[in-house]
Amino acid sequence: MSTPKRKNDRLLLWIIIGISVIGNIYFGYRAISENTKTIQENPYEYSIEHFKKVDAGLLQYSEINQIPLCFQQVSGIAVGFDNTMYVTGDASVLIMDNDGQAQTTISTGETAFCLAVDLNGDLYLGMDDHIELYDRDGAKKAHWESLGDTALLTSITVSGDNVFVADAGNRFVWKYDKSGNVLLKIGEKNESKDIPGCIVPSRFFDVSIDPDGFLWVVNPGRHSLENYTQDGDLRTSWGVYSMGIEGFCGCCNPSHITILDDGKFITSEKGIPRIKVYNRLGNLESVVAGPDQFIEGTEGLDVAKDSNGRIYVLDPMKNAVRIFEKNNPGV
Repeated sequence: MSTPKRKNDRLLLWIIIGISVIGNIYFGYRAISENTKTIQENPYEYSIEHFKKVDAGLLQYSEINQIPLCFQQVSGIAVGFDNTMYVTGDASVLIMDNDGQAQTTISTGETAFCLAVDLNGDLYLGMDDHIELYDRDGAKKAHWESLGDTALLTSITVSGDNVFVADAGNRFVWKYDKSGNVLLKIGEKNESKDIPGCIVPSRFFDVSIDPDGFLWVVNPGRHSLENYTQDGDLRTSWGVYSMGIEGFCGCCNPSHITILDDGKFITSEKGIPRIKVYNRLGNLESVVAGPDQFIEGTEGLDVAKDSNGRIYVLDPMKNAVRIFEKNNPGV
C-alpha cells in the first residue's frame, strides 16, 4: 500500500519529466528554426547577382534605336563601309540602310552563321563547312570547297586580298585569298612559336582586323584575345579571367568582338550578357550595355560598328538589331 509521501514523490517525478520533455521540444524547435534561418541566410551561398551590377560611371553609351526583325532565328550581323546593315538568318540575308529600312533580301538556301562585307560590297557568307560569295544584288559569285565534316565556321573578316575564317570545329583560323584558295592555318598550337592553341568549348569563336591590319583572334576558353600578323605569327595577347566587369568569365568569353576605327575593342559576353569597350592595351574603358538591358539567358550577341562609331548589337532574344551611341562622342 502506497503512502502519501510516495505518491507525492511520484507526482513530483512526473512533473519533472514533463517539464524536461516540454523544454527539449521547445529548445529543439528553436534550434531547428535557427538552423533553418542560418541556411536561408547562408553567406557562402553562390550568387552572381553582385556581378550583374555596373557602375553608372562606366555606362557611357545610350540605345538610340531598336530595329525589329522578321526572322525566326537570327545568326550574324555586319555593317558595310557605307553603313549598310546586313543580317543573316532563316536561310537569307536581309540588307537594310542605317535607319533600318529594308533594301533587299537575298535567299541563300541555307543559313549563314557569319558574314563579312568587303570594300566592293561583296558578301562572304559562312555556312557550316564552307564559304559562299554573293554580290550586293544577290547574285551568287562563288561556292568555295567544303572544309570537311569537323568544320564549324563562326566568323569572317576581310583584309585587302585576304579572307580570314574562324573555324570552331577545328579550333583555328583559315586564311584564304579571294579566289577561295587556302593559304594558311592560324592559331594552331605550336610550342616553338609560343602559340598556346585555341580552346573553343562552344560555337563562339571570333576574329577581327584592327586599323593597322593585324588579325585578332578570340581564344574563348582562355578568356583572351590574341594578336597575329597576317602570316600567322603571334605578336601579343591580353585578357583576364574574372567575374568582375574588367574581365571575362564562364566557360568561353568573349563571344564576339569588333574593332573601332581608333583601335578600341568592343566585346560581348554570354552567361552575364554585357557589351564593353577596351582600349588598345586591353584595359576596360567603358560599358555599352549592362546585363539588366538584356533578357535573362541572352547569348550570341554579335556586334558590329559603323563609320560613326555606333555599336550594332544583334539580340537573338529580342529578335532585333539594337544600336548604341556614345553619350559624348568627342571624349
